[in-house]
Amino acid sequence: MDAPRRRYIWVEDRRETRLPFSKFVMAATLTTVGLDPEMSYAVAEETEEQLMAGPSDSINVEDLMAIATTALRRQGDVELASRYREWVAARRLEKPILLLLGGVSGVGKSSVAAEVGARLRITTVVPTDAIREVMRHVVSDTLAPILHSSSFEAWKTLRAPVPEDHDPVIEGFRQQVEVVATGVRALVDRALREGNDLIVEGVHILPGLFDNDLAVWRQRAFVYQALLTVSDASTHRAHFLTRLERALHREPQRYLDHFDEIRRIERFVSMLAPSHSVPKIEVEQLDMAIQYVVSQVVDAVIKTP
Repeated sequence: MDAPRRRYIWVEDRRETRLPFSKFVMAATLTTVGLDPEMSYAVAEETEEQLMAGPSDSINVEDLMAIATTALRRQGDVELASRYREWVAARRLEKPILLLLGGVSGVGKSSVAAEVGARLRITTVVPTDAIREVMRHVVSDTLAPILHSSSFEAWKTLRAPVPEDHDPVIEGFRQQVEVVATGVRALVDRALREGNDLIVEGVHILPGLFDNDLAVWRQRAFVYQALLTVSDASTHRAHFLTRLERALHREPQRYLDHFDEIRRIERFVSMLAPSHSVPKIEVEQLDMAIQYVVSQVVDAVIKTP
């Protein structure tokens, strides 16, 4: 005897997109806007039960949101119900999300960016070191030696003498950032031109560097920039020690050997952030930092006119 076929409820919107309803996708969306995972699943399951009990095999997005928000209000969370509706409505616009996450080596940028991307369903996450790597293969070390060193060793490639009142580590870092910024701009411009969500993370996302670009990018995307920091040096060092314990090679040792230079860059970028209105996010507890970034991105999206 054949197993009964599962009934699908199709969700339709004004662009004539037609997708099957998924309570797991709805639960993930509810979690994104701040509802705890258990309650998110309960609301999504209640919504699915109501859809299955109805006579129709299709529903439009507005009616689906109405069912979900009613379930949220029944749980007594009117604020989250409103937040959910605003988030879904904003994501239906043909306007992508651009998330820029800066921070020095070892603060947890890659981990935060990857998890934030998963929660917001942003599949393209690009480290600025990957951009620098591509540029290294295009431009030789003779023409641009500063591209061929890490951010904390770039000062060793400087051709002009550094003034006595300047920190050579910071000067080398700044010059490398300026060069890599060209690649970052090209990547962002292409993503926005194609209407794709994008997360760019890396030490080269320097507060103030993209101030002129942000005004243009915000016309085409929901933009959020933040600086990830670890203000306590011992906690920061512990991140590298943990990497060293897990590593199959000695690469993390190189960062520990240059920990003083990394901390000098950390102090520099942290000093720049307030004057350019870039929020600093402590990454002492990874889960809390991830949830905070997700919450801030959602706020930026639903509050953008």
